[in-house]
Amino acid sequence: MQAPLFRHLFRQLFLHLFQHHLLQFFQQRLLFLMMVLGLCAYPSFSLAQTAAALHDPTLAARVNGVAVHRFTLDVMAYMAQLSDPKTSRAVVLESLLANRLLAQTARRDFAEYTTPASANRVGFAAEVALDDQLSGTLRTVYRDPIEASIKNLAGGNLNSLVLERGKLATDQLDLVFGPSDKVLLDYQLTPSQLSAAKRQMLLRSSLVTATSISLYDIFLRQNVQGRVEFFNRNRDYMQQQAMLLLGNLYLQQWANQRFGADAVADLRLALSEQMEVRALMSLHGVGADIDSESPLLNRLAVQVTPAEVQSYFQTHKEEFKRIISVKARHIRSADEASARSVIDAAAKGADFSQLAQQYSKAADASHGGDLGLIMHRSKMSWLEELAFMQDVGKVSPPFRAAVGPKEQAYWEIVLVEQRKEGYQDPKSETVRYQAARALAQEKALRQISNLRQQLLKNAKIEINRQSLG
Repeated sequence: MQAPLFRHLFRQLFLHLFQHHLLQFFQQRLLFLMMVLGLCAYPSFSLAQTAAALHDPTLAARVNGVAVHRFTLDVMAYMAQLSDPKTSRAVVLESLLANRLLAQTARRDFAEYTTPASANRVGFAAEVALDDQLSGTLRTVYRDPIEASIKNLAGGNLNSLVLERGKLATDQLDLVFGPSDKVLLDYQLTPSQLSAAKRQMLLRSSLVTATSISLYDIFLRQNVQGRVEFFNRNRDYMQQQAMLLLGNLYLQQWANQRFGADAVADLRLALSEQMEVRALMSLHGVGADIDSESPLLNRLAVQVTPAEVQSYFQTHKEEFKRIISVKARHIRSADEASARSVIDAAAKGADFSQLAQQYSKAADASHGGDLGLIMHRSKMSWLEELAFMQDVGKVSPPFRAAVGPKEQAYWEIVLVEQRKEGYQDPKSETVRYQAARALAQEKALRQISNLRQQLLKNAKIEINRQSLG
């Protein structure tokens, strides 16, 4: 109980020390973020008025000669309006165009930081995540016609597409995953094991794009938890994953036949660009707190001067508020039931100091449980930290003391009578760090906003105005 309690105390203390000014801090940053990135209910400029006309009914726009399909705009607008029905198609189209331009810049100038690794040892590979997002998006937008299409299959479900399932014999799985009794430190396959996995068929189907799905095809689509299931020879899981892939491929074939392969490829590209731009935004601190790790933010923070820090402190003093001291009393009870009965008495108007004299088991009971003036310092007892967590004039709930496994448990109730607040030392490392990170984030946000606006301004954009209706 001791370690969890200390973690709880630390979290609560942090919230009480900083929640007021952090709320203001993040409200200001959110407003700033919406302004600089144009995340409002209207585009930052009118595409329909500034762009050239485009009359191809299958396209929503062209940017520097590259098409954005109307199908992509339809799907992305539907998804955006699920979150905010007021989102206009013009806003969605501007976002698609900006993402196309920003993704190109990310690949050219920030690839080291924003390009996902092709083989992630813990999570899903980028291409797998993209496939799943494409299929999930299609399911969301076209659920009814997709379900109707599946019901029209011979058996009324995807199982009717399966012509044969692999036997998954033990000796064949051993060729892929090694001896089942071998202790593993890493759930990866060697080149020879991957080659053996390609030869192990999981299922054959009548689907043109999935005539055969191998163990290799499915293994590459797993995160670390999924790979563990494979090494554990979970045959049901393997077959389940094969059917999931078959389902994804069916959805994409359905979409290709209905909307055209080029349109579906454009939607996939738009989803990929969305991922790349999110990585670029994350690099610039968008949606991150001031402690988030980013090479760009780290570099900008180092460049912040002492004069900038002091100027930031003077204009954002509320962000650096701190509790200097509290004057408090406490009551120590041998068990939780006794503690709650004392709290009930206090709620009915009984004087806290008299309750302490009558019921507290602590040595200071005769003094009404007076803890005196507690100054904030680097090392405080858990009871002092508890006092710093409480609101003034409000009797706390009972807290179980942080005792060792062989020590007698007891409960503490605290009442803070006075609290003195002040500000961090403007020359302290805490102020320097927080100000430098905040300023770095503001500079990075301005950079990405300016880049976005400049790319849109310099691009050759053609718009099908009919697509915005």
